[in-house]
Amino acid sequence: MNAIEGEDRDIDTLAEQAVDTRPEIASLNEQIRSQEMTIRSLQGGYGPSIGLATGLTDAGEKINQLGWNFAAGVTFTWPLFQGGLTKEQVGEAKANLAALSAQTDLTRQQIRLQVDQARLAVLAAKASISATAEALINAREQLRLAEGRYTTGVGNIIELGDAQVALTSAEAQKVQSDYNLATARAQLYQALGGL
Repeated sequence: MNAIEGEDRDIDTLAEQAVDTRPEIASLNEQIRSQEMTIRSLQGGYGPSIGLATGLTDAGEKINQLGWNFAAGVTFTWPLFQGGLTKEQVGEAKANLAALSAQTDLTRQQIRLQVDQARLAVLAAKASISATAEALINAREQLRLAEGRYTTGVGNIIELGDAQVALTSAEAQKVQSDYNLATARAQLYQALGGL
């Protein structure tokens, strides 16, 4: 996998980027907004309510002597005491809001942890690649020297075989290091909100 833009940035920058792009944070923010509106709606129960009703009928004693009747009414209600129902509903909604806020904070911390773990895995994989590249250069040089000694008759076949095994092992470690870096980058990409 190719390098991710900004993979070498500090954890604060990467965590902020991840929080801004992750859908679970956006969902929690919308739930908080909804809960705040619910609280405002429930607090409306403390005040009075006004109702208006109208009606229009066509009525009379005989079918051919019908007359139009219009009725209107206004109601004004103010529930002063309902056993504390409104107060408790508002309290419950506020508790739900506090729970959503706590869940949002927890999710932010989990995202930060994921990003930090992935970022550190990328850094470790990069360090491993440079070490395995150096080991591969050394193994190639050891094989070249062993082949030269064997060709001139100073070395033996065991030394040559050991050098070939060391080179194969170093090449396998290089492949493994490349794989580890690609995996770490994929994890960082996912932690930053990539799909």
